[in-house]
Amino acid sequence: MAGWAGSTRRSRLPADWSKRRARVKARAKGRCQASTHVPECDGYGNECDHVVPTDDHSLTNLQWLSAPCHWAKTLAEAKQASTDHRAALKLPRESHPNRAR
Repeated sequence: MAGWAGSTRRSRLPADWSKRRARVKARAKGRCQASTHVPECDGYGNECDHVVPTDDHSLTNLQWLSAPCHWAKTLAEAKQASTDHRAALKLPRESHPNRAR
């Protein structure tokens, strides 16, 4: 899976990940639990997602999503993280030293 390339996420999953994943799927009755569905979503999930993208693998932080909804959520999180990072790096605006004030 291309999304896992270069990621250490898989190695950080708990030893009982397959059991947790199965419990999340059963709890959702196989349905996509996205708060907002993308047009490509058929309503059925096939991927376990962390609600808050951390290493919190508790059942309360896991949801069952369709691949299209999972992809859209991941892209939105990446875009937000990039925006937050750029905002944090913004330096105060200063006049150029050769410019009259």
